[in-house]
Amino acid sequence: MDYAFQARPSIVAFAVSIILLIAYLIGLALYRLYLSPLAKFPGPKLAALSQWYEFYYDVGQFIFQIQKMHKKYGPIVRITPFELHVEDSDYWDELYSRHTRYDKYRLAAQRFGSEAMLFTTPEHDLHATRLAVLNPMFSKRSIAKLEPFLKERVELLCNRVRAAKESAEVLNLIDVFTAFTGDVIMEYCFGFCDNQLGSPGFKANFHEAMVNLTSFGTLTLQFPFLNPILQSIPDAVTEKLAPALHMVLVLRRDLKAKVIAIMNGEDQTNTDAQYPTIFHELLKSNLPPQEKSLSRLDDEALGTIGAGATTIAWALVTISFHLISNPPILKKLQTELKAAFPDPRIEPGLPQLEKLPYLSACIQEGIRLSYGLAARHARVSQDKATKYKEWRIPAGTPVSMTIVDVHHDEHIYPNSRSFVPERWLDNPKTKEGESLSRYFVSFGKGSRSCIGINLAFAEIFHVAAAMFRRFEFELYETDFSDLELKHDYFLPIPKLDSKGVRVKVTSVVS
Repeated sequence: MDYAFQARPSIVAFAVSIILLIAYLIGLALYRLYLSPLAKFPGPKLAALSQWYEFYYDVGQFIFQIQKMHKKYGPIVRITPFELHVEDSDYWDELYSRHTRYDKYRLAAQRFGSEAMLFTTPEHDLHATRLAVLNPMFSKRSIAKLEPFLKERVELLCNRVRAAKESAEVLNLIDVFTAFTGDVIMEYCFGFCDNQLGSPGFKANFHEAMVNLTSFGTLTLQFPFLNPILQSIPDAVTEKLAPALHMVLVLRRDLKAKVIAIMNGEDQTNTDAQYPTIFHELLKSNLPPQEKSLSRLDDEALGTIGAGATTIAWALVTISFHLISNPPILKKLQTELKAAFPDPRIEPGLPQLEKLPYLSACIQEGIRLSYGLAARHARVSQDKATKYKEWRIPAGTPVSMTIVDVHHDEHIYPNSRSFVPERWLDNPKTKEGESLSRYFVSFGKGSRSCIGINLAFAEIFHVAAAMFRRFEFELYETDFSDLELKHDYFLPIPKLDSKGVRVKVTSVVS
């Protein structure tokens, strides 16, 4: 009896706790559905109730669920209890204006477990401080100094492709191009590269590591506590718990070692280089000491390498697939390239390549269809309410848009899923007379647009010109499903069982 009497208070306390929890959940549900400042916005009730609605679809599929929401509810929808999404191409310039002081949605940084990278920095002012140091490194003038190294890597790439013709090797283009872009960004970051282009089968590249990192990010987006847990346990344990992260950990260890070497003056910088390197300049800058800490620079290295290697490589894969798949378009491009440099062994410089209208159009169209990123981009006006048409958006509300939606807006890009370089010729306009380039958003817009746009175009122009002036290709056991967006893992990812866009070299142009 005494035991029962002693146990009764704990049972009562447990029951009261359950009742209070239920009352809290009911109150929270009522608030989110009817009393929240976002309650007036259209969207599914489940999305308004819980972030778990996103988690249910977030195996790379929430992007498509959002598109379904827009078809049902209109151009602005509430996609989570806290976030709105807009599908209106004309609103892009307003949301991502250079003249606004919007923050980035802090939740987005949880995908990578760090706010130390330039592109994950939430606060507008801190982002501006970090950007000011890096911006000069990515100007056209700075990239021009890197061009001799780009040409050197292009020659090595062409030598490897020529060898593939002789050995009848099948080339997986994502490996080929990520090896190239990886070498370039490593050189520009640290002053030397690991010669990924020289690796067997081009396999020593960053692609697998970055896809594993960004796909794992769909989990940490919902469970942010996973990142500090994984960072606090030994790598060997992490690899056993999550084998897919092995390549990520290898990459992080390597980048950290390179950053430490630069900080200690023990790096392997190419002393003959005519260009400064990113991390040497960061350490020489007038940034405050905490911005030059090992942990901050380690994270920045991962962000810079990831951005510099993956998106550019995917753009090159997209351009290549569409050119090889469309012989009339390829023939027209090759005619222009032959006229521009009759001797295929001598490639013009970037200024000359940029003047070739059809090459430029093919590149622009390929980048449009490669998207850059598949993930939505949320901005937050912290201090004042904003507007979308007749809707008043409360201050502090994350509002996002998606590149994919703009680039497949049939009103802007008729037949948007087809590769049509001609749409970019002769100063193209929309039906309303707007410049078509206004709706080209692969690199973002405004103060947070992609810092590496000049480097990206330099790489793509040089590689595309050399590959399709010097070689002929055919697709190998590849179709459009190996390119088509099927998963939003931050990066645009095709079907998961794809073996990649693979080609064989059919001839070398003499």
